[in-house]
Amino acid sequence: MNNHWITYALAASCVAVIFFGGCIPEDSLQWSDDGSVGVLAVGGALYSVDGQTGDLTEITPRSVQLLPDISKDGKWIAYAQQIESNSLSEGLKLLPAGQVKMITYYAGQVRNEVLETGGLKDDEFPFPDVGPLTPHDYRNWAIRYLCENADSELAKVLGNEGIEKGKNKPINYFQVVVAPAKNPSGKRIVTASVFSILAPQLSPDAKSVAYLMHTQQGQVSNAYEEFALCVASLEADIRAMLVDSRVAFGYDWRDDGKAIAYLSADSENLPNEDLILGTLKKKVVADSDGGLLAEPVQVPDSGSACTHRCTGKDVQLVGTLFYPWLKVEYGLDGRIFFSSFALPLPASKRDEATCSLFCYDPLTATVTDVLPRNVSVHTSDQVIGVSLFSLSPNGREVLLPIKNNRFVVHALGTDSVELPIPQEEGFGDDELPEMSPCWKGNNEISFLVAENSHFVPKAEQGAAASRKEIIVLNKTAGTSRVLSKSWPDGMEPGSKDRQ
Repeated sequence: MNNHWITYALAASCVAVIFFGGCIPEDSLQWSDDGSVGVLAVGGALYSVDGQTGDLTEITPRSVQLLPDISKDGKWIAYAQQIESNSLSEGLKLLPAGQVKMITYYAGQVRNEVLETGGLKDDEFPFPDVGPLTPHDYRNWAIRYLCENADSELAKVLGNEGIEKGKNKPINYFQVVVAPAKNPSGKRIVTASVFSILAPQLSPDAKSVAYLMHTQQGQVSNAYEEFALCVASLEADIRAMLVDSRVAFGYDWRDDGKAIAYLSADSENLPNEDLILGTLKKKVVADSDGGLLAEPVQVPDSGSACTHRCTGKDVQLVGTLFYPWLKVEYGLDGRIFFSSFALPLPASKRDEATCSLFCYDPLTATVTDVLPRNVSVHTSDQVIGVSLFSLSPNGREVLLPIKNNRFVVHALGTDSVELPIPQEEGFGDDELPEMSPCWKGNNEISFLVAENSHFVPKAEQGAAASRKEIIVLNKTAGTSRVLSKSWPDGMEPGSKDRQ
């Protein structure tokens, strides 16, 4: 057994306990690099935020998916949205041809099964146990297609009631939208998909947008489901270029917009394994002019989720354990920071795998744990918190969420550790924060505080003294202000009044 496998095997029992328990906050606030404009996702709605006044501008009121993005210069916003389609024919016009082919293929599979069994099974349309349309309600597309195009033979077997049952199946699609921050109504739909889309990220050159697309091949009984990393062009007719499969949520563009760093799983059988090996990779996705390195996929009879595949070179940098919520972020000089598990050798059975922040240096091809002991004492058991780390725009400091909606501020390469929120002002019982803290420029941080926080002056609480607020802390000046004080009740993350 090689050294990697020994280390992984020792860590397996520790990691397996927490592997399927992770998640990421549903609400988020992200800022442009200079902190002048932000994008707020709260309760499924999306808003742009004025960095000075805190004034909100509604972008869309509902159905926004996790982790919308704002460009570094603050000019563009990207988000994914779930849309209910009232018309099958109109919905099919929006989807890539390979996905339409997939729908018709599975409709044929269902038709054959219905005719063979002489009707429905347990009052439901029979459907394959494995395949991309199997999870969730994706199968409704094939069932709707089948029933809206039923021939006389199928209609005779299903009867009017069965046909109407199929026609009434709800169908949803997901779209990636890019919009000017100053004029959100001037939005552009970049791509659409039957499959769930999350975490879009604009390339630094604003020529492409990356996103995660759900690619699970069947129903799963645990929390982890498989996502692929895709890229769509804002200049060419490339709507879904596959970069890699089985990718963790936290990927990042290189500063020149030509490559993406990410963590992917080595196994093809993710939901059924406790121990999953992974690799930190860097893949070139665009040429020197920013054009995507893409070639059309050869669509089989069963269809295809993607329209193109990436032909760029990929480099495997670091071997690690795979965990779906791990994160990667580019730092200074092409360094790649990533969250991962660590377990020293030799190790006893009582030793536990801890989570830390590591840095891969492309010059020396070495990996370093960048959190000193006085920082890791707060973060080593915070798997989700470390996986939600955030580098400052200048790459010199890092935010690390910890339990009870608190966080650590650490200047990399030093022993400094700051905990702006006192322990007695923490709130919530879970490791998962209600909203992650975020850099607002290099000197300011935005974060959520409880009703009793000393950051909220009593004079500003007024009638809304029982609600949480978003604070902006200026580290250099040592001052703070309540960004959300003018927001209506129910708008702040964690609000119990939100509908």
